[in-house]
Amino acid sequence: MGRETEANVHADEVVKAFTDELKKQGFEGEVDTSYSTQVVHSTDNSIYQQMPQAVLFPKSNVDIQLALSLSERNEFNTLYFGPRGGGTGTNGQSLTGGIILDLSRHLRDIIELNTEQRWVRVQAGVIKDQLNEFLRPHGFFFAPDLSTSNRATVGGMINTDASGQGSLVYGKTSDHLLGLKCFLSDGYELDTQKMTLAQAREAAKQAGRAGSIFNSVLASCEQKREKILSVFPKLNRFLTGYDLKNVLSDDLESFDLTRIIAGSEGSLAVVAEAKLNILPIEPYMAQRIGLFRNADTDHI
Repeated sequence: MGRETEANVHADEVVKAFTDELKKQGFEGEVDTSYSTQVVHSTDNSIYQQMPQAVLFPKSNVDIQLALSLSERNEFNTLYFGPRGGGTGTNGQSLTGGIILDLSRHLRDIIELNTEQRWVRVQAGVIKDQLNEFLRPHGFFFAPDLSTSNRATVGGMINTDASGQGSLVYGKTSDHLLGLKCFLSDGYELDTQKMTLAQAREAAKQAGRAGSIFNSVLASCEQKREKILSVFPKLNRFLTGYDLKNVLSDDLESFDLTRIIAGSEGSLAVVAEAKLNILPIEPYMAQRIGLFRNADTDHI
């Protein structure tokens, strides 16, 4: 048996041991290691293909946290995860050679709506059109306009900072995020929302994981801000790196960890829930009308 084959066999054994233990620990979602499911999840809307080791379909935040925290055990620390929504990305963002956490099957609840303050809280697997169908009778909509809106999930939109043809008017997904509930690679729950810079500095002084995160992000975004502004390319969407610039507001008064997670393509955390800004539906729809030359009259 060659070294590569031995390594593959060992990896399969680790995955099986992990999934068996996950079920024993009370994971309520589905655990699928079938070849057919691996093949289906090995592709997305891109030209790429990568076979995952297994696919998990969590039913709750507890399931997500359980899977991630279990992987911290020594016998499972070679495992890694990739969150997946609708698989509509064109750059292979939802593909991984590790274990897929597919949030699109079960985590599709619209949790809370506040029309007075104009926000809605949803699970990451909610589809954009599903959300707007729910909001329409209330006179609101979630603005980012995607061509894949009938299958793109909110979690996927956040991870790719999705925009669309209406982005010049309504901006990107990150422009409409008010807060996130995320889980880090070890299962630690991280809730993000905009706060004052002074509050962020106080949070960075706290002991524990949260304090360490705030301290690290502040060290990069505040202390190195001049370099970030001068060296980083002026990108409309931060898909080639983290959005360190917009963690701090332009006036340096506010701080928001949400902005560094948006566009991170699942590399920083698994987004489980999102609080979204919603807008009132306008009475009229405007369309861009292009000028063309009439062949018969030669007039514009």
